[in-house]
Amino acid sequence: MFLPEVCIRRPVTATVIVLLFVIFGIIGMRRLGILLFPDVDFPVVSVSTTWLNARPEEVDNNVTDELEDSMGGIEGIKHISSESYQGLSRVMIEFELFKDVDVASEEVRDKVFRVINNLPEDSESPLIEKIDINANPVIWMAFFGQRSIEELTDYADKTVKPLFQKLKGVGDVWIYGQKRKVRIWINRDRLARYNLGVDEVIRVIKAQHIEVPGGKVESSSKEFLIRTMGEFPTEDAFNELIVAYREGNAIRIRDLGYAEAGREDFTSETRYSADKKLVTKAAAIGIAPRSGANEVAMARLVKKEVENIRKILPPGMFLEIASDDTDFIESSIKEVKFQLILGGIAAALVVLLFLQNIRTTIFTSIAIPTSIISTFAAIYAFGFTINNLTMLALVTAVGLVIDDSIIMEENIYRHRFELNKPAMQAALDGSREIGFAVVASTLTLAGVFLPVAFMGGLIGRFFKEFALTMAFAVGWSMFVALTIEPMLASRFLKPGGEKWLLFRTFDALMGSLRALYRQGITWALDHRHVVNLLIVLALIGGGIFLKFIGKEFVTPEDKSQFLVSIENPLSYSIYKTDGVVRQVEKFIQEMPEVKNYWVISGASGSFVPEASKGLVYVNLVPKNERKKSQLELMGEIREKIKTIPDTTALVSELSLVGGGTRGEEIQLVIQGPNLQGLDTYTREIMGRMARFPGIVDIDRSLELEKPEVRVKINRDKAADLGVDARTIADTVGALIGGVDVAEFKSGGESYDVRLRLVDKERILPTDLDQIWLHTQKGETINLASLVTIETGVGPSLISRLDRQRAVFIFANLEKGKTLGEAKQEINKMMKELLPEGYTYKYMGRSEAFEETIYYIAFAFVLATILTYMILSAQFESFVFPLSIMMGIPLSFIGAFGLLFITGNTLNLFSMIGLVLLVGLPAKNGILLVDRTNQMRKEGLPLKEAIVEAAGMRLRPILMTAVSTMAGVIPVALGIGIGSESRQPIGVAIAGGILSSTVLTLVVVPVIYSYLDQFTQISIFSKIKSRVWVQPDGRNENPS
Repeated sequence: MFLPEVCIRRPVTATVIVLLFVIFGIIGMRRLGILLFPDVDFPVVSVSTTWLNARPEEVDNNVTDELEDSMGGIEGIKHISSESYQGLSRVMIEFELFKDVDVASEEVRDKVFRVINNLPEDSESPLIEKIDINANPVIWMAFFGQRSIEELTDYADKTVKPLFQKLKGVGDVWIYGQKRKVRIWINRDRLARYNLGVDEVIRVIKAQHIEVPGGKVESSSKEFLIRTMGEFPTEDAFNELIVAYREGNAIRIRDLGYAEAGREDFTSETRYSADKKLVTKAAAIGIAPRSGANEVAMARLVKKEVENIRKILPPGMFLEIASDDTDFIESSIKEVKFQLILGGIAAALVVLLFLQNIRTTIFTSIAIPTSIISTFAAIYAFGFTINNLTMLALVTAVGLVIDDSIIMEENIYRHRFELNKPAMQAALDGSREIGFAVVASTLTLAGVFLPVAFMGGLIGRFFKEFALTMAFAVGWSMFVALTIEPMLASRFLKPGGEKWLLFRTFDALMGSLRALYRQGITWALDHRHVVNLLIVLALIGGGIFLKFIGKEFVTPEDKSQFLVSIENPLSYSIYKTDGVVRQVEKFIQEMPEVKNYWVISGASGSFVPEASKGLVYVNLVPKNERKKSQLELMGEIREKIKTIPDTTALVSELSLVGGGTRGEEIQLVIQGPNLQGLDTYTREIMGRMARFPGIVDIDRSLELEKPEVRVKINRDKAADLGVDARTIADTVGALIGGVDVAEFKSGGESYDVRLRLVDKERILPTDLDQIWLHTQKGETINLASLVTIETGVGPSLISRLDRQRAVFIFANLEKGKTLGEAKQEINKMMKELLPEGYTYKYMGRSEAFEETIYYIAFAFVLATILTYMILSAQFESFVFPLSIMMGIPLSFIGAFGLLFITGNTLNLFSMIGLVLLVGLPAKNGILLVDRTNQMRKEGLPLKEAIVEAAGMRLRPILMTAVSTMAGVIPVALGIGIGSESRQPIGVAIAGGILSSTVLTLVVVPVIYSYLDQFTQISIFSKIKSRVWVQPDGRNENPS
């Protein structure tokens, strides 16, 4: 090899080159952002439209349907999903990952603009937003104290929010509480007494509470702007507004009711418990990071700013950090760093045990820090971040980056001390002899990483950084092995003196093992059919293990937090729901493992106000400070909530990857032509799913029992009296639902002025009978004389997916139940149950699981093909690489076996480990085949060459295998925060390396002997011409 020789003869140049890469790596490492997962852009655009007081069916027909229709013709749409609530339409357009989100947003905006005139006149303009799924708050704070909730919310929004917005890395600041409003409360009987309609009151308020520019006047020397100052200076001033005159007397707002400083309608309430004893109303402040920002660094700035803000808060106000996701991120990254160091130390100890020379061990171990640190330069150059996947790649690579150096140093060591050559000559001969195998094994690994890096879909985006980081690391390790290692060995490799007893014992064992192995290879070559039978039996055993391994998307992590979504009958008011939520709070307060919790009564998981629902965000003490796992505690609270009549709860982990918005393990979508059919079939599906063991928290998006009051107009009678449908609808909407009639300015801020009936006059449906209308003839008539009041039920939410009515069914899985098992049961049920015209599909994690299988299977096939092609090119043969490729299925035997024994599942991470096993076992085969070829070149017969090569390569093969396993064992042990998801990849790699090493030591020589005979057939003999092409370019005919 040219490169090792140059570095041996020019040591300063070699040292400078390596140091330069290390320096750039240190610089890159200090500049990298820290995230939990890679920063992946999801091209999702939302269109939200408010239509106050409209029923879900009206919103669906008049707003949602119109907006969905307009999206036709936009390229790259993957899914269009929509939800129609009371007074709100939300359309989500998800694009394929290749779509630029800015371009997508502009295209959606253009389509919406074209149909905006088709939307209801009193609906608000659609709000179009680019959705950054990664931009959810990572820090939540509670702002509470001896003030009203509207004061707290207002202060948080106007004073606290700007202080956080200026911090580096902060993308957005969320405020959740109850906003300040000016309230005008009207009494219906007083309206009737003064013969007034609510429309008149609204018209006067809008006409009298104004401030408009009046132009300007100019003289020869001055210019004056003119403003008409018609706005009321205080909330109380509204009470003096004259609405009308009756019998010469002024009728003011205070004669019809009263105006006051208040807050928005009570639709939800937020509470916070810092220590489970003090539960207080609070405004929530969420800090979301800017895309690509260093979340951990941002969190440190936020915490520092919290201390500063506390010093300036008015008396009676308190700010406290309730939850900080970056604590988990930081702890998880620290844990991976620790595993990286531990794996490196373990790998170095393996080298010391085998080579028993401190100098050689130091030389070899240099490959770990130099390769890992240099890799950070490439990570920075490619715009990656420090995250769980890049760090996991480095941990996994620890055992690999030392492999090339082990192979190089071991061969130089053999030439130096076993062949008794001078140090310089040993380095030259040893590096020249083994250089081809080092390059071949590295290129083979690269052939595995590239397909993983270019997988499609979300999984491909996530694992691109993982695969390329590993490719960078092994690439640097090859460079180090070919440059600095032979240079150091040529100058500093010396005998180690008298060996320790441990080393002498180990040498004796290795000598016995080598002799036993040579005898075993000889026996195997003489009994190849027996070896074939054993291979088949081993593969069958691996298949049996695979059958009994659970399948899932990712292993749940103990993040010390979970969400309780409370659902009551749709008839429940916010007050009754809050009573149920308080019962759940008592259960949580009884759990000693709880650190603090948030409560939102009257809201669903997407923060949409829903009176019958509630949320409880529970933060636990750290994992190492409690005996019970997060899953166990979730199960306990789930069982306790079952004791509350008519209440169901979904207890879910907070999703971080691939889980959609809600985080349930199962998200099933049923589509069909009408709501009634969907209602019937989804009820049946849920009932059957409840009978499947291990499936819990079953819920659906469709609810048709929301109580509603229907006002049916007698059009003939209304026409006779001069009352149109719009007047009736506007009057009912204003008095019952309330209406914003103006804006009030105070302290440089604007607040809505909202008019509504007083509380006691809008409690029951019969209260509608007491509403009075003002006719065009100036008369006042009772609403009951024009309409029929009926009560009934209707949907609270209508969902669509890809333009079709859809119902989402959600469920969680108990510990021990895997997603694969659950899907198998559900698929069988669906085939029996759903009639023609109805379809189902999986979304969220379930969909991601299916995509994972497809893309990883593709990556596996491509990696196998690339590995074979690279080996064929390296050995200039299409035949002999097949013997090396036999290590792939043999590695799966150990991977499946160890996954089964340790109770791990076949999931995203373990499947990536299986793909890596396409290339990792190839190192062993390359060493064996390459040395066998060299010995054949020296004239040895086939059998003798195989036996000699096997005995000679036993030590480096065992060294590289054990060092690779030592590097991943800290991951495989599954110890530490966030280890649950990482453990399967470590287990799969460790098991695969173990089985492939043991079996390939026997199988590769046997297959090689078969292939040699195979090439004797005349047609292959002509193709091959019995020529062996050597690394130095010379051809030889061994016969």
